[in-house]
Amino acid sequence: MLRAIIVDDVPLSVKRLAGLLTDSGEVDVRGTFLSPGEAYEYTKANPIDVAFLDIDMPGMSGIKLSGLLHEIDDAIDVIFVTAHSNYAIQAFDISALDYLLKPVSAQRMSNTLEKIRRRHWSAAPREEEPLRSTLLTEQEMKVLRLVAEGLTNKVIAARMNITGETVKFHIKNIFRKLGVINRVQALQRARELRILG
Repeated sequence: MLRAIIVDDVPLSVKRLAGLLTDSGEVDVRGTFLSPGEAYEYTKANPIDVAFLDIDMPGMSGIKLSGLLHEIDDAIDVIFVTAHSNYAIQAFDISALDYLLKPVSAQRMSNTLEKIRRRHWSAAPREEEPLRSTLLTEQEMKVLRLVAEGLTNKVIAARMNITGETVKFHIKNIFRKLGVINRVQALQRARELRILG
């Protein structure tokens, strides 16, 4: 699972982003920080894979912080999250992996996670990993098991403590990854690939 930090001086933004990342089942949010300085100190002592940074913060901008993080570890992926689209060119000039505009939707976050996934898989393919760990995320596997029990999206949402929109989003990703168009085909394909017991 990817180790991440979130840095944003707006508590509500931090909470929303942390929720989206946790719901994805792919990211372990190791720390949330309202202060860029605290995030920097944390990263000096704790390895991380990805940093979600607000750009416009008092004291130190996210762009400045990204430079400091890359001095610690050049492999850290930086995703900028901001309400201001006019920073986009500057963000990509310093090799940001992605740029998210607030408020961040589940669909947009999915695209970002796909970029992170591709980057990490291509950088370090691990052949010994079982197929299911590279094909479906942990959260998608949970949804698929509940689908196999014949549960509706509403019941799955309640069981997993996520929104109905997030369930739909996971099911759509499962269909896409398995190359199917409905639940019956998904379950059949999952059994063929031995990703469902």
